[in-house]
Amino acid sequence: MGEAGAGQHVVAPHLVARGHGARREIAMPAKAGEMLFHEGDACERVFELRRGIVRGVSMSYEGDRQVTAFFFAGDQIGLPLSDCYRFTAEAVTDVLYVCQSRLNWHEALIRSCRDDGRLLPSICAEQSPTFRRGMIVGRNGIVARLSAFLLSIVDRLPEAGAGARRLPLPQTDIAAYLATSPESVCRAFRHLREQGVIATPRRDLIVVDRARLEAIAGGIARPHPASPD
Repeated sequence: MGEAGAGQHVVAPHLVARGHGARREIAMPAKAGEMLFHEGDACERVFELRRGIVRGVSMSYEGDRQVTAFFFAGDQIGLPLSDCYRFTAEAVTDVLYVCQSRLNWHEALIRSCRDDGRLLPSICAEQSPTFRRGMIVGRNGIVARLSAFLLSIVDRLPEAGAGARRLPLPQTDIAAYLATSPESVCRAFRHLREQGVIATPRRDLIVVDRARLEAIAGGIARPHPASPD
């Protein structure tokens, strides 16, 4: 765990290797609901997700809890772009992650700039979900917003077989991300199912008509008049 608290469940770490001949790293587990780091804490380590999904959470000035981003396997989060973490990272599912120190991350940044003439792609990777949320929430209507959100995550969700993807995100999280109510999200999901655009067997997601989903998300195709918009 990033900062394991008293009473938290402790699981043995896993050893992983990065490429042929690479040094072995310790992949640490976190259970769903556990914190990797807290907003405002000193930014001392960078976390690279190896498995699972993490949500980025911030508190508004009014004290409201806002889900600002979702992160997936391969993403680096907690980048030391300031002295303190800019959001709280919570495990949505069981997660495996590896850590590197702030110093090691800065050294990798210098090497990347020297060798490639550009900043580490991880900087853009952590910033993009936050920028993307602004674009999604700006869509006209909850059906368009949900469609854009599903398109932004579907290819990164774990495969479930038969063209399905696991969708372990609670509707309360999706609602917080889309700046709406869980009831509105539920109605939007039902509308997309009834229109034959998606299917949601159990906790899975199947995009039945991707072109239609993209058209709704982009405002090219209007949702059915009976939609919850």
